[in-house]
Amino acid sequence: MSRSDDAEKFSALVAEVRSRIEQAIENGEIAGVERGDVTKLVSGAVKLYAAAAEEAESELPVIDATVSTTEAMVVACALLRAHHLNPFDLALWFSRTAPNAR
Repeated sequence: MSRSDDAEKFSALVAEVRSRIEQAIENGEIAGVERGDVTKLVSGAVKLYAAAAEEAESELPVIDATVSTTEAMVVACALLRAHHLNPFDLALWFSRTAPNAR
């Protein structure tokens, strides 16, 4: 199997997962989603984003236009709390990782 075949399969899997997420939200089926599955999904996505950004040596678009400001802030706050960080810590990291800081 070639690398492009793997990339195509991964892209198809991402599209399927995204479609199922959107269906679950639209159909009001969130209560049926295991919390542990949500944690695994977000953890995997965060690791993938961090690895891709490091490999590219630049900041990548982290979300698309379908994510609202409220949704983005809910996740941002949850990520900060997960590592016991506060707004001051965020300010330090924000300046460190700013695209023009390099």
